[in-house]
Amino acid sequence: MAQGKNWSPELEGLRGIASLWVLFGHICLLVQCRIPLLYDPGMGVDLFILLSGYLMAKNYQDRREKAPWNSLATIREFWLRRFFRIAPLYYLLLIVALIFGGLFGECRDIIASAWISTQTDASRYADHSFLNILTHLSFIFGALPDYSFRTVLPDWSIGLEMQFYLLFPFIMLMVMRWGFMLSALVVMVVCLAARFLLADYFDAFPMPSMILIKLPLFLAGMVMAQAVRESNLRLWLVALLAPLCAAWMGIAVTPVRLAAQWVMIIGMTALLWQATEGSRLERAMRLPKRLLTLRISQFLGDVSYSVYLLHLMIVIPTIALLVNYSNFEHLPSPVRMLMVAALCTPVVYLCAWGLFHRVEKPGIALGRRVITGKNVRPEQVLP
Repeated sequence: MAQGKNWSPELEGLRGIASLWVLFGHICLLVQCRIPLLYDPGMGVDLFILLSGYLMAKNYQDRREKAPWNSLATIREFWLRRFFRIAPLYYLLLIVALIFGGLFGECRDIIASAWISTQTDASRYADHSFLNILTHLSFIFGALPDYSFRTVLPDWSIGLEMQFYLLFPFIMLMVMRWGFMLSALVVMVVCLAARFLLADYFDAFPMPSMILIKLPLFLAGMVMAQAVRESNLRLWLVALLAPLCAAWMGIAVTPVRLAAQWVMIIGMTALLWQATEGSRLERAMRLPKRLLTLRISQFLGDVSYSVYLLHLMIVIPTIALLVNYSNFEHLPSPVRMLMVAALCTPVVYLCAWGLFHRVEKPGIALGRRVITGKNVRPEQVLP
């Protein structure tokens, strides 16, 4: 599929940064290397969320003439596109995660023997119950506290993403009636009201996998897309409200996380704003844009989904082996982090490259074939 005239290749680079952030963040967590910002892989997930909201709103707007928002066919095609983008790779790695769940649990116990603060309920990795499998295959696990965090995959955010896709067309119907600003404010109020009325339900989640917890950040991305389209700073200010709402909704949101979300929103907007040629903003963004559109940056973006889903299945056994068969835990924490990163990163990206070409792209092509009834070769599609 040819890239549209409004395609922003910088977004691919940002996705690559987000996946690296999560990869290195989980390594830091598991070997207890407390590097500021990097130690919180959830910030990388927040960047993914902002990008998702931005891209969904931007692409929906770009297709509006050919795919009216109030058409059932548009909604159906949107859901099918997103299902075939997410599900093929997820189902494949879910099978692997379930088959080897017991082994991953044992590895986590070994890691916890070195650093007790990393202790987790390892039995959750080996849950082969019918309900656990069913809720993951149907993607409803993210809305169920007992099943939202029960595989080695970081799939709590995949359930979150699928809930967003479910709601997205209806949010856009609100936008068609009330506009982006009022719609975003109304939805944020609904989120806050639900958090107040159903406090016990929200508090039961070990991770913020229920859509209302993170919906304000998705909305921030959506509002940013329209603010950039219209060059509307007043609308963009609504996006800056979203992290405050998300902080009230969220689980253990720190001031650093809140500040990082604001920096992400400001940085993304500056990067994507349609600045006048030669203006101060345009000159300031030349270097970031150049870096984010390098071939390596585009590669990192292409394989970012595979990297995100796969990395823990490589990182966890690697750390466990190092703990079991070396003096690894007694090394300085930066050395531990660098050792694991050096061992795992090439393997993760090599496997991710294969998965991108052999699973992700064929899955997208299959989705297009289901939607259009025409054969689409994997090399003709973009994620």
